Amino acid sequence: MDTSFRAAGTADIPTAVSERLLFRVPPAFFELPVQEDPELVGEALIELAQDIYPTGDAPLWFQYASAQLPVVAEMIEEGVGYAGFCLLDLDGRHSTATVTATLLESVPDGRKATAASVAAELSGVATGAGEGTLVETVWLPAGEAAVRFTSEIMSLPAEITDSGRPEEVEIGKIAVFLPLRRHAEMALFELSTPCMQDWDLYSELFFSIVNTLEVNDPEPAADDRPPAPPPPLTEPESPVRDVFG
Repeated sequence: MDTSFRAAGTADIPTAVSERLLFRVPPAFFELPVQEDPELVGEALIELAQDIYPTGDAPLWFQYASAQLPVVAEMIEEGVGYAGFCLLDLDGRHSTATVTATLLESVPDGRKATAASVAAELSGVATGAGEGTLVETVWLPAGEAAVRFTSEIMSLPAEITDSGRPEEVEIGKIAVFLPLRRHAEMALFELSTPCMQDWDLYSELFFSIVNTLEVNDPEPAADDRPPAPPPPLTEPESPVRDVFG
């Protein structure tokens, strides 16, 4: 997969999924080095740790980089082209969420895929996933997409919890699948957060990011054109504007 993601210094600077796909993220997001040369990932994570903990010391930065290294390695292996996260202080309470974007290439039957067909496939998978899974289709400026909402329980070892005891935490997730039929590709955007009390904030933020996706294809195939235009988009409501600008 050949992607060229770039960090967004401000909300007005686009991040590139590829030469044809652009989107924007808020300046509050830190970017994981999933596009870095493998031999430079460790160094990039040290620099990221210094940005996150500017008053920290070398042992703290090394500890953070060591913890994130296998996470980034797994993302690179999975072909993730962009990974960013925010660390917020909401009235004295720490909160975080992660957003990733992946360009899936050579998708089976990708030239025939539609949002409806992807949603139908996701719904079939979700049948045995429990009541916490919801699948629907939505209109984005870039076209019609399938969306999957899920939640899962993750067990955290005592070593990484504030209480020093093993804990279970609910992780909320959203995945947006946008078929790009001309090239048999799929744009996949994912949100995950362990801070379910901030779910409304992060889900609104996530869709404000996905709604900035632009597909720059100079000669779209006739069957790639959406059958109807998307409805007018509304501006993000105050929580996202207040927190992220």
